[in-house]
Amino acid sequence: MITRAIALLALTAIALSLFAGSGTASAQGGSQKTSGTVVGVATDENGALTRLAIADSGGNIIEFSVEPSTEYGLETQAGDRWVSTQASGSVEVVSRLRDHQDRFAPVTVTSENGVALSVVERESGKLETNLGFLFAVFAITWAGFFAYIFFLSRKQRVLQREVALLRASIDSTNDD
Repeated sequence: MITRAIALLALTAIALSLFAGSGTASAQGGSQKTSGTVVGVATDENGALTRLAIADSGGNIIEFSVEPSTEYGLETQAGDRWVSTQASGSVEVVSRLRDHQDRFAPVTVTSENGVALSVVERESGKLETNLGFLFAVFAITWAGFFAYIFFLSRKQRVLQREVALLRASIDSTNDD
């Protein structure tokens, strides 16, 4: 019975954690936001960025082309923010995106029809909603843990009584 309860708690925790993940893409006003890590950067013969690929949390790889109006707002490992457009910093963009790729730093790409409009540090999303689910899973896990400890203590008491009865019966047979 207790193993069924623990299995049910584990399944509930898994379901809540899957439900808690907010999708990586959302359509708003014709544009789409995709969050993930940079997995590919393609350049032309001059070293300017032509395409980039993002892997989202589901493992899907989405490719984006860039235009001169594509905006970038990326941070370095030290936390310094770098803001530019494709037209004014096309070669610098490549090194910044490759740095993000090497660090597995998440980014959010706002795109329309496969063309990146902006590439920025990952947007926070709905952290408050996710934290609620995290707390629920945490509470369920601890409740399951304490239920299991209670079950073990009851079993231990039963075994202690049986051992005491066996010792008493052995002592009584030895005395005779």
